[in-house]
Amino acid sequence: MRSYRYRWGEGLWSHLFHRISGVALIVYLSMHIWVIHHLQHGQTAYDELMNFLGNPLFRMGEVMLLAAILFHGLNGLRLVVMDAGLGIRKQRATFWVVFVVCAILVLVGGLVLLIGS
Repeated sequence: MRSYRYRWGEGLWSHLFHRISGVALIVYLSMHIWVIHHLQHGQTAYDELMNFLGNPLFRMGEVMLLAAILFHGLNGLRLVVMDAGLGIRKQRATFWVVFVVCAILVLVGGLVLLIGS
């Protein structure tokens, strides 16, 4: 049996974060459908659920959702560009650009989500 050694570089982290953010978005979509389903039970049931989802734990979840959306989207664009044959020799640099831009946008957006409401 062969043993494989992973190289813990930017390529592996990009691949791993992309998959994790994709799964997180699928989980969010399922939760979103479940929440919208509560409209069927009347405005009162929906309002009660929305009050529950307004607690700080779920507010932090919104920031994590923002991070997943931004990273998945920006990294997806990076992968499309790589698939087109552009920037293949700059994979490390483009990963860090995506990571830093995502981090800045999550910090700014997170502050808006947490403080602005």
